[in-house]
Amino acid sequence: MLLPREKPYLGGLNSYYLHLERFIEHLQGEIGSGGLHCLSPSLEMMIYFNEYEVISNLLQEKDQPAAFVSSHEIARSAFYSSMYGVNVFQLDAHAIFFWAQMPTFQRAKASLKSTEIPLPDLIFRLRQKQFSGFIDVQLVKKNDGGTLFFNEGDRVGGSYSWGKGGMSTSDEDYNALLSRIQLNEGIFTFGTFLKD
Repeated sequence: MLLPREKPYLGGLNSYYLHLERFIEHLQGEIGSGGLHCLSPSLEMMIYFNEYEVISNLLQEKDQPAAFVSSHEIARSAFYSSMYGVNVFQLDAHAIFFWAQMPTFQRAKASLKSTEIPLPDLIFRLRQKQFSGFIDVQLVKKNDGGTLFFNEGDRVGGSYSWGKGGMSTSDEDYNALLSRIQLNEGIFTFGTFLKD
């Protein structure tokens, strides 16, 4: 499962103490839109909501690919059937539908290091290939990085560990990522969006 790289708005909660519907209603009033990430040893779940409704539910059983489920009732019953660690991500209005409707993806088994290929060169190559998907950038010596998203070779935005809102389109954030990679080695992993 791919998660926003931003720091959670709320973190370290336990589902035992939460009433799901009331908690989502509270979040809708407080932050507007976001994602409720729930993690147990056997199941990972992301419930995306905006200020009006639950938009989608993404579930991933252990060692299985993540999949959107058609009914919120499935996520609701899963929530009450186990204990979860819960984090809340605040997502801007323009970002929520991107995350809530992200295409399924195939992760590449191999990763690359910034010492092997600089990020701008890698992006140039992906642009030539009309790449649609993401590059996850993790700095080796710091818990820092970002996820860059692409559509047919064009960079459409990114989610950054120092950012807010889940989807920044600013060159300033992208350039900050480049400068951090120059100071610390980075590891690049990939996901390619699958066509329906």
